[in-house]
Amino acid sequence: NTIRAVLDGRIQDSADPLLSPALDEALSNCLSCKACKTECPSNVDMALLKAELLHAKQRKYGVDLGTRILSNADLLGKLGTLAPGLANRSLKWRWVKRLAKKRLGLNRKRPLPPFTAERFDRWFARRPGKDGAGSRGTVVLWDDTFTRYYDAQIGRAAVKVLEAAGFHVVLPRKRVCCGRPAFSLGRLDLARKLGERNSRVLAECHPEAPILFLEPSCYSMFIQDYAEVGVNGAAALAERAVLFENFIEELLTAEPGALPFSEGFTWTAIHHHCHAKALADVSSMARLAGRLPNSSVMVLNSGCCGMAGAFGMLEAKYPLSLKTGQHLARQVGELQAGTYVVANGASCRAQIDHMTDAAPVHIAELLAEHLA
Repeated sequence: NTIRAVLDGRIQDSADPLLSPALDEALSNCLSCKACKTECPSNVDMALLKAELLHAKQRKYGVDLGTRILSNADLLGKLGTLAPGLANRSLKWRWVKRLAKKRLGLNRKRPLPPFTAERFDRWFARRPGKDGAGSRGTVVLWDDTFTRYYDAQIGRAAVKVLEAAGFHVVLPRKRVCCGRPAFSLGRLDLARKLGERNSRVLAECHPEAPILFLEPSCYSMFIQDYAEVGVNGAAALAERAVLFENFIEELLTAEPGALPFSEGFTWTAIHHHCHAKALADVSSMARLAGRLPNSSVMVLNSGCCGMAGAFGMLEAKYPLSLKTGQHLARQVGELQAGTYVVANGASCRAQIDHMTDAAPVHIAELLAEHLA
């Protein structure tokens, strides 16, 4: 309603509607969670509207330094993993935090994600037996920015599960960031450029094989946003894209004995990523966790975690991010001691880790830990 009022001239608080304070306030509080994509009766897609308006403003007035840096998350990860020990120590230095606040607008209370000691793609290339044929065929695993540079243990767990199920796992060579950070910050030209590169790479990477995603926000780029920014081959990519948990659950539905799990007892609480809820069947997560012997599974009655990538890191949005995540944090805090908290989104895990004492894991880690 605010967007319509500003563009129609009913709100005239600036000579240029793109510089309207009312418009800026409305857009800046949108977390791009995509819930409106399925919940709004008028089918309003605020995540896309926000990105398009930010892009229009950038085309007219330029892209600021903070937006340029935060939209290049893959480059940041690549630089940080050149010397991860030094990079992780520097994240705690006061002058680095002051610089991040001054130049990027980041809140000093929000910890920056630590870099992995060994990049996932390099571990994958060096591991023994990586060229073995899978009895169930080949799958392409999308090693997203966070899996590659920050949470490599999730990628290793996914490979362990997929190979235990009899699949030959490959990573797309020369892939680039999916473009989610760029898209969310309005840099639609950069998101389209990245999407075009990935479309060409994946067209040559086992084109008949499914592409499995560990990160829901990357999955949503392939399922929805590539088409919206006009990426060539977007429809073909969307047909191949599938979330890791949905792929494994579909396999176990057809062949319950495809993955042998160890005996034991587990409590598991699941928090669903907003993009997964909007664009995929999230019920498979609980069914998949419930396949562990003697398991007790609950799905948290939680909405958006409030992190939403760079949103929750910003000084101006940090209080709102915490307020949004209070409901989730309260539920996690009330869980039985020893409960696995499963959250597949990197932002969700960062928020849970920041606001609670829990150590959230990806569903791939849960399954890998309990393989027989």
